[in-house]
Amino acid sequence: MKTRLAAIALILVGVAAVAVAVVGPPSFGGSSSSKYITSTVTVGAVSAQSVATGTVSASTVYGLKFGLAPDVVSTTATTSGTGGSTSGSGASTTATLAWPVKTVSVTVGQTVKKGDPLASSDDSAAQLQLTSAQATLATAQAKLATDSGGPDAVTKAQAQNSLSQSQASYSQAVSNRTNTNQQNALTLSQAQQSVAAAQSKLAADVAAGASQPTIDADNNSLSQAQSNLASTKLKVSQSNQQAAQQVTSASLSLAAAKLQYQSKVAPAASATVTADQAGVDSAQAAVAVAQLAVTAATIVAPADGLIVAVNVLPGVNAPSSGYAIEESVAPMVATASFTESEISSLKVGQTASVSVTAPGVTVPGTLSQIVPTASTSGGSSSVVTYAVTVTLTDPPATVLAGMSATVTVTTASVSNAVRVPATALTGSSAAGYSVLVEGSDGNVTTQQVQVGLVTTSMAQITSGLAQGQLVVVGSTTSRTTTTTGNSGVNLGGLTGGGGGFGGGRVVVPGN
Repeated sequence: MKTRLAAIALILVGVAAVAVAVVGPPSFGGSSSSKYITSTVTVGAVSAQSVATGTVSASTVYGLKFGLAPDVVSTTATTSGTGGSTSGSGASTTATLAWPVKTVSVTVGQTVKKGDPLASSDDSAAQLQLTSAQATLATAQAKLATDSGGPDAVTKAQAQNSLSQSQASYSQAVSNRTNTNQQNALTLSQAQQSVAAAQSKLAADVAAGASQPTIDADNNSLSQAQSNLASTKLKVSQSNQQAAQQVTSASLSLAAAKLQYQSKVAPAASATVTADQAGVDSAQAAVAVAQLAVTAATIVAPADGLIVAVNVLPGVNAPSSGYAIEESVAPMVATASFTESEISSLKVGQTASVSVTAPGVTVPGTLSQIVPTASTSGGSSSVVTYAVTVTLTDPPATVLAGMSATVTVTTASVSNAVRVPATALTGSSAAGYSVLVEGSDGNVTTQQVQVGLVTTSMAQITSGLAQGQLVVVGSTTSRTTTTTGNSGVNLGGLTGGGGGFGGGRVVVPGN
């Protein structure tokens, strides 16, 4: 921020110097009097710009290792890399493999095209790993096929035979229960008939006035018949219950046989099939990683770019950590930090120019990213800034990553505008603006104007002025000392500058 304020101060001093140079070295009297510095109304571009310092870098840097897909070390989207850590699918698997380097085809600073071979290694260990992974996949696929398709014909036949036997046992138990119930019902009926016959005989003998011995014999016969009926009822109940229990047991056995049959002939449970499928998926992923390792035994350029690091040598195993080769990929970008007061006027897609310090070139570009997270500098007067990325358009080969640069973003621009130096304006956006205009007779009058884009140096005039008119951009007050000749003019009370536009001069009111 201090550097930017110093630059603005130098610009203002330069503007004042240009204005004095334009008006020339007239003589001033010994008494103090007000004079005006004027500038001509011109037609041209009015542009508002924000400026910040930063550095140039490649938009993407790839880290390349044997056996793995290219890894993004840094990118303008993340602004930080993995720092040489091993990443990517299957990294833990291939990291244990040995990679004896056979050839290295590139050097640092070499430009490569996408697909160019950069280095190669012995892939024997990777081939062995691929064979093992393929065998594991075949086993997993076979288990999934078996569990999904259900049992074979022999298993199904055995299950059906067991079910048929249980069905026959149940049918036999039901039949036995029916026969037992019928037989027991007949036996019970006969016992009941015996009791009824004994009761009838007793009643008849009593009615006929039979002798007491006869009556006693009848009572004895009735008692025996009743006792036999009670005994028969007990036996019938026990027999019927036993038959019913045999049916219940056979029914339970049949139900169990049906469940067993279903478990043997039905496909495996969905959870089992799901687990089998997960095993297949895992095995397929392992095969893909192993296949990639075999393919990546030769490192190729993932894109057109520049080799920035080579960390392997032929005849030596590649290091297990870090990258074998690193490649930076165009386009080049410049990243700079803009203050919170400027960030609201910056938008992705705005045009920009990047002045790269070392080669002394200025490259056009486009604002491509604004990081929404603020950074704060240390100290008591901390400044909040936001990182802004500008993508360079066709930078020359002399522009390299890490070089310092000044980023200038055009936040607004109007072409073919009627314009005056911003110092010519008085007033405000709320109250309106006006300028002092010098007429052809030398008199200065106030003119109301409508403005468009106003920057720190220039203002667009949409109505009220025409090209070629003279407007007052400042005033001077001469001192008691008079300076004449080519040595310049002593302007004791400079209040504004002419912005370096032609036609400016000092006007003494009333002259």
